[in-house]
Amino acid sequence: MSSVQSLEIRLGEVRVGYLTHYPDEKTIFSVDEAYIGMGSTRPVLSLSLSRPGDEASTEALLRDERHKFASVKAPPFFSNLLPEGGLRTRIAQSLKVHEEREFLLLAALGADLPGAVTLNPGDTPEHLRFRRGASGAAAVDEAAPLKFSLGGMQMKFSMLRQGERYTLNMGTQLGNYIVKPPSRDFAALPRVEAATMETARAVGIEVPEALLLPPEHIDALPDMGAYPQGEAFYAIRRFDRSEHMEGSKGGRIHTEDFAQVFNLRPSQKYGRVNYEMIAQTLLRYAGGLSDLKEMARRLAFNVLIGNGDAHIKNWSLIYDTPTRPRLAPAYDLVSTVAYTTHDTSIALNMAGVKRFDAITLDTFATLFARIGLHERIQKDMMEEVRVTVQRVKGAWENSFVAAGVPDDLIRKVEAHIRGIALGRECA
Repeated sequence: MSSVQSLEIRLGEVRVGYLTHYPDEKTIFSVDEAYIGMGSTRPVLSLSLSRPGDEASTEALLRDERHKFASVKAPPFFSNLLPEGGLRTRIAQSLKVHEEREFLLLAALGADLPGAVTLNPGDTPEHLRFRRGASGAAAVDEAAPLKFSLGGMQMKFSMLRQGERYTLNMGTQLGNYIVKPPSRDFAALPRVEAATMETARAVGIEVPEALLLPPEHIDALPDMGAYPQGEAFYAIRRFDRSEHMEGSKGGRIHTEDFAQVFNLRPSQKYGRVNYEMIAQTLLRYAGGLSDLKEMARRLAFNVLIGNGDAHIKNWSLIYDTPTRPRLAPAYDLVSTVAYTTHDTSIALNMAGVKRFDAITLDTFATLFARIGLHERIQKDMMEEVRVTVQRVKGAWENSFVAAGVPDDLIRKVEAHIRGIALGRECA
């Protein structure tokens, strides 16, 4: 780019500030003074910039310039709004832009990002305005086929469900489902994910509606021939979109993942945070003990079902109340042990332990003690773990058979469940 360009950042109807890109490829996030001036009534953009109940600390974070700038990439909060992997590559190629130039990607996709954040040039000061199609910004092409952003490595699409039909979001209306195609690398992956999510629902974990789609129910998705033919697609209801959406402007519910909470980049989703840190955040700044009990259920579930991919981008907060979040519904739950004999660990450190076969009831007890829970509450949490394990053992196989998961994959999950200590302890 040959000039300074800027995008207005809005959270719903509230202007939060500006994201500004400079000719030397630096991108800076500046917070609007009016947003700071809202005080304790301001909607929370991110817990990385807010301490609910502590306005002095929140204002200090909002004014702190650290972590609000980046070179080539965007600052971490905004970087995490963009996809990784194949979807990112595909979008960047269609825009004719290098996929590391995140400001241009955000400019192209800013009307349909995860949650309730939007980025657009509409109300920025004239001298900072980002002009689509201007010199150096030709990559922001109004004719680009994919105009939405979704986080994560797996190929996925934001689609609008109307009756039994699912249509690709082309930028004119928000999608209300995420649809994942079958994989050529992992057999029956949509079926395994659907079965894992249904098992989670059966044991009392909060999950959105999830279902398997015949490919003939999907419209306007390019390159359908690139996917294994005749296999089901996986669809999940977006919890960051409301049931009643009004065109392209309404229907957004704010969310953030824990990479955003901890101000980390997507590439840091495994090694920098542990489950204790997530639990402390939920206890202090989110839904408190109810969130912690839900987290305990999910941790027990992930260990037993063999989900080794519950990293920080697969845990999110949802802002049903704009000033304080709660733990968002579970998503991207997959029994990863169905696909590899090398998947022997959970994604993050848990009370000093990561290996599935080394996690016991004592591991959970240590985690709850480290968080500082009262002894009586620790006992309640431990009972929740035991009950969840027993429910998983009673429900998982029916869910996997009903979803049509191939027998060889079912047997791998069965071997995992039988082989870990947690399952034997909660017989």
